[in-house]
Amino acid sequence: MIALEQLPQLYDRLNGTCFGGRLRPALIRVVPWILSEDTPGARLAGAWVMEDWSIGIDGALLDHPQLLFGVLLHEMTHQACHQTWGVDGHGPLFVTAAAIAGAPFGIPSPTPATASIWPYPVPRRLLKEI
Repeated sequence: MIALEQLPQLYDRLNGTCFGGRLRPALIRVVPWILSEDTPGARLAGAWVMEDWSIGIDGALLDHPQLLFGVLLHEMTHQACHQTWGVDGHGPLFVTAAAIAGAPFGIPSPTPATASIWPYPVPRRLLKEI
């Protein structure tokens, strides 16, 4: 289990390791439900919200550190794409940014077909490294 108070430290660690410390600090919100705007009724594990520079994380993930790590890294990659290129989504720039972000932990690069679920599954050994 990851405590709510640990999320900023995890964000900072991933920012330093995967993004060279270049990401502007983002507010991390733990929420009970994140609903997809693209697929009505679909529940999301996380979301990058550029309007208020925040990352939403489904509160259920606090009990699943391996999944939480992957969702936070995924949403931070969206943040990096928005901050660097002003783009959103899972297109070619996301695939490129994800490949770079995952490299320090040996996480395989996504393909265009797997970008929306990258980096799933996250190897358990990574939890010991963060």
